[in-house]
Formats: sequence, structure tokens, C-alpha cells
Amino acid sequence: MKTNLKTILNTGSYKYCYENGKFTFYDNRIGDITKRNYNSSLFSAIRQEHIVILDLSMCSNVPDVISGFPYVTEIIMPTLTDNIPSIANCPKLEKVTFDPSTIKILKEKSFDGWPPIKQISFGEDFGFTLSFCISPNAQIDSLDFSLCKHMHLTEHAFQRSRIKSISLPDHITNLPEYVFCDCPNLASILAVGVIKIHFKALRNCNSLEHLKFAEEFYADNFDRYFDERNYDTSLCGIEIGKDDKYSYIWCLTNFRFYYTDRLSDEWSNRIFSFNHINQRSFCISFGNIDIYSNYKDHYASNISEGFLKTSWRYKITHNGINIGVEDLQRNAIQHYYEVNKRLKNDIRDVIKEIEKEVDKLDINSIIDSYETTVSEWTHTKIGGDDRFYSETCRGSYYSDAYLETILPSYHSEYEDHGYTTQWSWTSKEEIDKMHLEDSRIREMAKKSYSKEAHITYLIKEYIQYIANKSAEVEQYLHIGRAKEVFEQYAYLHGKERVSELNKVIII
Repeated sequence: MKTNLKTILNTGSYKYCYENGKFTFYDNRIGDITKRNYNSSLFSAIRQEHIVILDLSMCSNVPDVISGFPYVTEIIMPTLTDNIPSIANCPKLEKVTFDPSTIKILKEKSFDGWPPIKQISFGEDFGFTLSFCISPNAQIDSLDFSLCKHMHLTEHAFQRSRIKSISLPDHITNLPEYVFCDCPNLASILAVGVIKIHFKALRNCNSLEHLKFAEEFYADNFDRYFDERNYDTSLCGIEIGKDDKYSYIWCLTNFRFYYTDRLSDEWSNRIFSFNHINQRSFCISFGNIDIYSNYKDHYASNISEGFLKTSWRYKITHNGINIGVEDLQRNAIQHYYEVNKRLKNDIRDVIKEIEKEVDKLDINSIIDSYETTVSEWTHTKIGGDDRFYSETCRGSYYSDAYLETILPSYHSEYEDHGYTTQWSWTSKEEIDKMHLEDSRIREMAKKSYSKEAHITYLIKEYIQYIANKSAEVEQYLHIGRAKEVFEQYAYLHGKERVSELNKVIII
């Protein structure tokens, strides 16, 4: 039974207005409606309502993430200064209303998940950009900073964004390193104060057509700022289709279409590297720079089997803590090969193999081996800190996805140091308690174990694994989306086809 939203709001003494599909919230407890927390009833109820317009303009703050409004078509933002929230799980969202003139700082990955925006014009109080300030997923055509009196431009500021044009204020006199690196859609830069470009500032800006810099700007051998040679050798792709004359390639490096002479059938569904001839010519006159290139032809050459060559790396966080970086695209390539290999296997053969492996297991022996071990030791260093180490492991000598449900494994490590011998050694009472828990788990495992359930679980786990990895491949390689768009232009061929495809594809 659906809980009445107004009842929950009134009971919680929230400040709001809700009528005709428009929900206006002006309470400082905005987190209660934008993320799951202790107030789960409100979180669920607000998502069950057919709210079309979510008005947050009267809120004193804005959350980091706005997520989970299945019917909302418009979100009205409060005053944004240095926090541009991400938007997720709003499938019908078409419009976000906000005042860009109030924004003072663009932090990393701003406008992530927002619907397409034609232009954003910032006010005179805008201060500075952080590196990678525009999300690679943001669909923004134009950024206008021309009115900003105090703007500071940092290295890597707009790297990997998909903006098409940008205007900078007159006081910006140089373009820092990597500032527009890997911006595949950037066609125009208006920066009438710029007299100097730093190395790689325009690297991989393959769509650039016109630049407007200061009249004093002069660059001999202008193409060096693009950091490119006659061939771009960093491309890696997959053949997604062919006709009588051409094969069509979906590039996994920059998510663009290419074409080449028809490849043999053996290339289908295989990853390979290729080159793209880069031929640019420049016309420089009084700060106006017109760029002519063959990039839009997107012809691939020197096809060979290979893997993704990219330095795109992503921060991995857990509970808000940075735990490292990971090349998610490269991982997706590996998953792509693995999924294709598994899909070639007859599911009946997979089931037989699973049954065979389970039959070989000595379950009683596995269960009996399940125990917790605690290893602790010290290391003494003369003239330095003593160190204490503790490692706790719980598990059996063999485990799989099903056995993990009845014999859960555990592993933890602890390290401390200092000039003391008062370490937190695990007491005998604590160890005895662990062993007692081990005994209880072993006893329950023997009672609950079922060979049929074991086999069924592993089969389901195998199928679910393929589904999850397939979804991950699509998330980072977009092969399915490329094939979908490709089929819509079957009436075109060669250069005309890829040119049209690259106009409409948005990743």
C-alpha cells in the first residue's frame, strides 16, 4: 500500500508546496528527499509520486547527487556557486533550470548526468576551473566565459569534455598544458587575449575549425601544439558492420566511427588497432586561425590486431575514500573477449562441467576445514619504531560462489608501530569465541548443504556473471549503442556514412 506523501511531509514538519505535479521543497533537510537515509519512508514515497517538476530553487543548499525521480521532466536548481550536483536515474528529465551567472567555481566532473545544454554563460564573478571540470558525459554545446573578470584557467581544465565551442575572457593570455586535450567535438575557440599556447593544449582536438586569438599571436609550425604526427597511432576499435566495399569501425579510444576497405570476415567481433592519416593545413592572419583537415573523412589504415592504447584512468572510491585508479576501458576490453568466449560455449556443456566439478568435491572435508586463524607477531628495530602485525583469516581450503553463502570467508590485517610493547594482542577468550562461531557455522553448513542447490546456484551465477560483464562492456565501450545507430544509416556508404554517423552519435 502506497504511503501518502503529504502525510509523511506534514508529520515531519517539512516546508514544501505540492500541487499539479510540481513539488517545491524549501526545507534545509534536502538530503531527506535526494538520497536514502534514515527517513526511508519519505525517500520511497516521493519517488512513487508522479512528480513532473522538482523545484529546489528555495532550498538553502544543494546535494551532491540528485537521483531516482522516474517521472520528473524538469528540475529547478537553487543558487549554485561551487557545487554542481550530479543527476542520475531520472529517465524522463528534459530540462534543468539554473542561473549560471551565480556559479563561481567549476569542480571536477560538473554537469554529470544533466540533459543536453545548448549554452552556459557565466557571470563576471566566476573565479576558476579545476582540472577536468566538465564531465565527459555532459552534453554541452557552448561555454561562454567572456564576461568573467577574474577567471583563472588551470591545466587539464576542459580535458575530455564534449563541448563544441568556448569563449574566454580577454585577460586570459595563454592556454595551459592539456587544457583542451582530448576534446573530440571542439570546433571553435574565441580567446582574443591569447598570445601563447602551451604544449599539448589542443592535443586530439580533431574537430577544430576556427580559433580567434590576439592579433599579436603568431605560431611557426602551428601543428606542434596538437602533438600529432602524420598518423594517429592511438586508435583501437571493433568492426561493427560491412557492405560490399567497406568495413565500418567503432573506435574505442574516442568513440567515433571510421571506415576502411572491406576486411575479411575473420575481423568480426575482434579488437584491432589502426592508424588515421592526419593532414592539417592552417591559415593564420591577425589572430584568426582557420584549420583544414581530413579528420572528418575518418578513413582507417594499417589495420592490425591490437588492444586499447589509452591513458584514460578513473578514480575508484569506496565510502568516499580514494582507493586508487583503474583503467576501466582496458578492463572492459578484457571483459569483451571473455564474454564472447563464454557465449560461444554451449550452455549444456557448461552445465555438465559444473555438475562434474561439484561431484568431485568432498563437501564434508571442505566444511571440516573451515576455521578462523589469527597470526600476530612483532618486529623490533633498534633505534626505530617497533612494529606489530595482526592477520585474521576465516575460510576453508576450497570455496566458490555457493559455498561462500554457507561458509563465508573473512580476512583482515592490522599494523601498528611505536616505542611500546602494549600491543592489542587478540586474547584467548576472543579466539575461543571465534572458534565457537566456526563450529556453529560448520554445523549449519552440514545441515543446509544441497548438491542440487549447489549446482543450480553455480549455473545461475555463471549466467549472471555474463550479464553483468556484458553490461560493463556496454557502459565503457558503447558497442551496442554504436551498432544501433549504425543500422539507421544503411542507405549511405563510405565517407558519407561515417560523416553522418559522427554527427549524431553522442556518448
